[in-house]
Amino acid sequence: MKNNLLLIVLCLQAFLAFGQEKKEADLLISDASWGKEIIPMPIHFAPQIPYKGIEEIRFSPDWSKKESDGFWTYAFVWDIDLNKELSATDLENYLQYYFDGLMDGVNKDKGKILPKTIALFLKKETTNKAFEFVGKLQIYNSFHTKDVMMLNCTVKQYYCKEKKKSMVLFYFSQKELDHAIWDKLYSVKLKGKPCKD
Repeated sequence: MKNNLLLIVLCLQAFLAFGQEKKEADLLISDASWGKEIIPMPIHFAPQIPYKGIEEIRFSPDWSKKESDGFWTYAFVWDIDLNKELSATDLENYLQYYFDGLMDGVNKDKGKILPKTIALFLKKETTNKAFEFVGKLQIYNSFHTKDVMMLNCTVKQYYCKEKKKSMVLFYFSQKELDHAIWDKLYSVKLKGKPCKD
C-alpha cells in the first residue's frame, strides 16, 4: 500500500512537471528536425535586458555546419512583460547585450577580449498586427569559427496592449534575405495568435 501511494505521488509530480514544461515550451511550430531550447527571462547571460518571461529557440538542423546554407540559421521568440513599442535602438542595444553575453559565456579562451557586437536595425512599415524591423549584426562566434561573422535579422513585435506584454519574434541567418534558406526559416512560426490565450 505504501509503495502504491509513493508510485502515485511520483507519477502525479512527473505529470505536473511535464505539463508545466510543455506550457512554457509551446510558443513556436517547426519541423521536427529543428533543435529546441527554452531560456527563462531575464536571461542569465544578458541581465541588462530587463524583461520577465521566456525565450523559446529553434535551430536549423545545419546550425553548426559551417559549410551549410543553414549555418547559424535560427529563430527565437520572447514572450515577455514588454508594455511598449520597441524602437530600432532598443533592438540594437538588447541584441548587443544578448550576443556579447552569450559569446563571452561560451568563450573557452578566458584571457581573450572578444570584439563587441555591432547591431543596426531599421523599422519597416508598421501594420495593425505587428511592428517590423530588419537589421544586420556583426558578432563574434565563440561556438564555431572563433572569428567575427555577419548575421541578417528580421524582427516582429506583437504588442498585446490588453495583456500589457509582447511577443517578439526574431529570425537570423548569415545568408542574405533573398536566399532560399529564409523560406525554411520563415516556416518556423508562432503557434496560434500572439495576443490570444
